[in-house]
Parts: sequence; structure tokens; C-alpha cells
Amino acid sequence: MSGRGGGGVNEARTTMDAAKIHVAEEEARDANGATHAFNIESAEGNGHVQVAGEEGEIYPDKRGKTMFDRYYLNSGKAVPPYVGMADKSPAVTWVELFAQQQLPAWRPVITPAQVVLTLVCIGVAMLAIGIGCTVSTMGVVEQKASYSDEPPPNSLTDFTDQQKSRFLQENGGYNVTVSLPIVEDMEPPVYVYYELTKFFQNNRRYVRSVSSQQLAGIAVPLESLKTTCEPMLYVTGQPNDSYPADGLVTPCGLQAWSFFNDTFSFRKFTSQQLSANESTPLPVDSSKISWPTDASFLYGNVTAENFNVYPQYRGGGTVTKPLNEEEHFMVWMRLAAKPSFWKLWGVVNEKLEKGDTVEVNILNQYNTYEFGGTKSIVLSTNSWLGNKNYFLGVVYIAIGGIFVVVGIVFQIAYWARPRRFGDHKHLSWNKSSSLRAH
Repeated sequence: MSGRGGGGVNEARTTMDAAKIHVAEEEARDANGATHAFNIESAEGNGHVQVAGEEGEIYPDKRGKTMFDRYYLNSGKAVPPYVGMADKSPAVTWVELFAQQQLPAWRPVITPAQVVLTLVCIGVAMLAIGIGCTVSTMGVVEQKASYSDEPPPNSLTDFTDQQKSRFLQENGGYNVTVSLPIVEDMEPPVYVYYELTKFFQNNRRYVRSVSSQQLAGIAVPLESLKTTCEPMLYVTGQPNDSYPADGLVTPCGLQAWSFFNDTFSFRKFTSQQLSANESTPLPVDSSKISWPTDASFLYGNVTAENFNVYPQYRGGGTVTKPLNEEEHFMVWMRLAAKPSFWKLWGVVNEKLEKGDTVEVNILNQYNTYEFGGTKSIVLSTNSWLGNKNYFLGVVYIAIGGIFVVVGIVFQIAYWARPRRFGDHKHLSWNKSSSLRAH
């Protein structure tokens, strides 16, 4: 054997067993005369060499990486892999493998039995979820009463929406009373919502008409407010020195200007009190009804100015506390995706029993009559899924049923007209046998 870098062509003699190549000599030369070292720890190069008396080439595997167990002799015979040989080739990144679609992958051979089992298992799981959602929804107790049709006092019962709208503008609202009979026990907490219909909070112009920085207490240039808050930037639509701050509204924008301002007070009649025409006040807790993150991050210690205080220009309610303390205002500013929506008003923390009646005294001053909307008051319990909503459970049950039926039909079709397995070479045990044979 010549020394490292010597002149003659060296033959790398090997002895082979079932698992390893033992390289007897340390180096061999390729066709260009470059020396390549071979030992039991490393294999460098990618050139023409002689192994066991046969000429061939040591080359990387098809993924471009000379893995320690992927060296072959390119002379018509496969050299058994040398288990202990380390990889000295440049690493191939996963990006290159991904680009060439050569990432390691498992490609299962799908059998009819596996298909049927998968369909049935998915169907049964979805049926279970759907039944759970439906049962949960069935446990929610809900009572609702509309009050938008209640006429102003001392008026005709066919008072039109136009007349109601004018009455609200001129008189600042009127009192109405509605009753909610409790037909099933309602365990606390009982949530109080108001419902509006035909109110499109998702309208693009409405959504854009707000200054988030102003709400957070950040100083905002007037030019920026003109971009975000129009058309509700000034009380009269333009600067007017007869109003404080030239009539600049804080908070500005359509979202704030349309703040819901009906107010509610509640009394409870038990079955005994109802016959005696007696009632007790029903406390409703309106603290902490907004998202905690809203008060902490979205709203600052901002005092309202020129905000819905002039009846002829107002669109809704005003606020008396800093914005980050106005729970109802923060709830209102969470926009609804649909034109009919509920918004949380408060929480009743005592049990309402079957046979009780909740009387709600309402100061009706929010004008939904201009756009033909309606208003309702809602009492509802809750479940792990939220309010009463059968849609999700029905969808899960329907899709789960389809999966089960398709699985059964597929199995019947396979029994009726079975098909022979087409290609056995892809089976894992056949692949293993093929590799062992080489």
C-alpha cells in the first residue's frame, strides 16, 4: 500500500458479511488521481474507486446525501451497507428535500376495511359531539319579551313608527313595562340581554367610524380624527365656537354616537306575591360585564365631551364616567357580525323559580323606529356552549350520520362486489423482504 497521496492506484480490499463492509486499506484514488480515504469511521469523496477488485463509483443516495448506510458500488452489485460509517458529505437541507418532494414520508396502503372503519369512527365521534351540544342547549332556559311595539302613554294603540320616532326626539323617551313569566327554574347566574334587529353594526362605514387611539386616551391630531371619525366628529358636523372645544365630540364616530341608551329596572313577583300584587326589587349586577382586556388595554381614562348631550343632535346615550369604567359603553363598542344581535346588560345572581314573574320597567328612548328595527329584553341561563343554539348540534349530528351511512354503504358494496388487491409490492412486509434480498 502506498502512502497518503501516493502515485499508484490502490485497491481497497473489503470483506463482506450480512451487515458491514470492512475496508482493509485506508485510501484509494479516483480516475483523476485524487486520493480518497476510507476507514471504518469515514468515507470521503464521490469518485471512481476499486472495491474488492471491481471498479465502480461511490456516490450519494438519490436525496443527495451520503448517508452512512446508503453507500453502493455502481458495478451492477449492491454493496451491503456499512452501519458504522459516518456521513462526511455536505448536509442537504430540508428546504431542498421539500423542493424536490423527497422528504421522508409514510404512504399507507388503504384497504376497504380501513376506509369503512375510518368513516364509521369519524361519524360516531361527530354524532357524540352533536348529541352533547344538543343536550347542553336543551338545558338552557330563555325568556324574551319585545317592547318596541309598546305605544307612548296616552296615545292610540296604532301609533306609527314615524310618530314614535318624533315622540322620542321631542320628549326624550317614555316608560313602558313588560312582564317575563318564568316557566322553568332558572339557576344563577341568569344573564340579562337586550336584543336589536335590523341594526347593521357590520356596515363598512360604521365599522371605520371610530378612533381607537382617542378611546385609549392617546392624543390624536385633528387631521387623523377627520379621517377616522367623519361624519360624527363635530356636534353640528362642522366646527362651531358656540359649543365647548368648537363642538369637537369625544368620543367621536358613528359607533360611539349610536350608543344604546334604554335603561331597565327589574322587580320580581313570586307566585304568592303575584296574587297579592306585591313585588320585591330584583338586583341586576352590571359590573364586569365587558371583556377585562377592554378596560385594561382598549379604553383609557377619557372623559366624554359634547357627547350626545344635545337632544336635536344625539344618536344615543351619553356617558358620565371615564370610558374605561363605562361597562355598557364598552359592551356596545364590541361590534356584532349580524344585523340581529344580543348585548349583555347585566347578571342576576339569584334563582328564579318556576311560577315567578319578572317585571321590567323600561325607559324607552333608543330610536329604532327610524330604520324599522325592534327591541327586546331577554333573560337566559347559560351552558358550556353558550346561549341556546341548536345549529351546531344539528350540523354535527347531520354530518356524523352521513359519515356512518356512507361507511355502511361502502362496506355493503365491497361485500357485494369485492375487488382483488392490485399491486402487492407496496406492502411494507414485501418491501422489507426486497431490501433483505439485496
